[in-house]
Amino acid sequence: MQSSASISTRSLQYYAIARHWVSDLEFFRIETAFLHKIMDDHFVPLAAGSHVKDFIETGKKLLELEKSETRLNALLDEQLIHLELMAEDVIPEDVEELEGKQVHLEKVMNNLTNEYRQVKKEMFTLVERVMHQAGKHIK
Repeated sequence: MQSSASISTRSLQYYAIARHWVSDLEFFRIETAFLHKIMDDHFVPLAAGSHVKDFIETGKKLLELEKSETRLNALLDEQLIHLELMAEDVIPEDVEELEGKQVHLEKVMNNLTNEYRQVKKEMFTLVERVMHQAGKHIK
């Protein structure tokens, strides 16, 4: 964003918040890659008999999270581009439109964060259960 003198404080706040959410999504992508690694590292025990259904369901949820992350990232990119164009006086500032988009983005981000936490808990619980059972068989 080259010039911020021509847009309102509210629009600048929306820009900062959107940038923060983009950073959060990047962190989610890193953690999602880690969750995939956990699944890969424990694939054989997770895919065994009693865990196969949970393994498949958690894998599907993780895939849906990745799709949601991608969609939200595209929406955030659109919002940031829109704000940058307004800051450069290429398009007029429309605070009402921005506010509507920002409220929508906030809801989507909150939902994604909540879903992400739930999937992460499920994944860790599943892996912990598998590791605990594997430990019992080793002794």
